[in-house]
Amino acid sequence: MSDPISTAVDLLNDVLERDPKAITKLINMRIDCNEQLANHPTVQVHKFDDVYRVGVLGLLNGVFGGGPSGDIGAKGKINPNTGEFTHIKKFVDLRLDRLDILA
Repeated sequence: MSDPISTAVDLLNDVLERDPKAITKLINMRIDCNEQLANHPTVQVHKFDDVYRVGVLGLLNGVFGGGPSGDIGAKGKINPNTGEFTHIKKFVDLRLDRLDILA
């Protein structure tokens, strides 16, 4: 039996394989949000110019409540001008290479 984060990563990779274009568009979608959500202790929200924005991975990482960089990430090609994925290769469990936990 796997833990919830591993299960989520497996599911994300399964749906990515089934429809990579749709999943890439969904992951790239970020919605404007207010400062109160931006200050949530676990949901990942990023500020672009003067606007806070939240996306699917930020919300999922909030559900699992991992470290500051979250527990679920994506690897792939990113457009350097927009920061959006042009191609997601796979979703990954960031706990395997955690950099934000100090020993």
